Amino acid sequence: MEGPRHQDWFAAKAKPNATRIAARNLEAQGFHIFMPMERYTQRRGGRFVEALRPYFAGYFFVGADASSSPWRAIRSTHGVAQLVSFGGTPQQVDARLIQEIQSNCVEGVVTSPHVAYKVGEAVRVAQGAFVGFIGRFEGLAPNERAWLLLDIMGQATRVKMPLDGVRRASSL
Repeated sequence: MEGPRHQDWFAAKAKPNATRIAARNLEAQGFHIFMPMERYTQRRGGRFVEALRPYFAGYFFVGADASSSPWRAIRSTHGVAQLVSFGGTPQQVDARLIQEIQSNCVEGVVTSPHVAYKVGEAVRVAQGAFVGFIGRFEGLAPNERAWLLLDIMGQATRVKMPLDGVRRASSL
């Protein structure tokens, strides 16, 4: 979809569990939507699988020409709770911030510049109670943490630990 010549960005809050519905409905009306996603690991059917979820839970960005005052159309869209406003006026999000986030995305998914591990890769714990343990990298957790699968007392145990305390098994 080709964007307007002058596009302003606004943050919209979606109704509970309606982020994707709101984004789809706004796109159908001709608005530009930017909803960065993040990969996460979840347990499904007894297995750990990677899935996607919105990076800013419950929020997304709407691109529109502010001079045309599209507020009513945006607010009345099914799935939209409100536009982020101060003093009753929707506040623009700095275009540089949007560009910065977009530059850290690959196909709409935010990439972490710190993580060079692949799911299943052998890693060694470099700090904490499990120093020296070798395990498998299972995925990223919030707040710069990683999920590891460690062999503890003969049983595979899933452990969450700081990402900076994990090294490649071959590097130590």
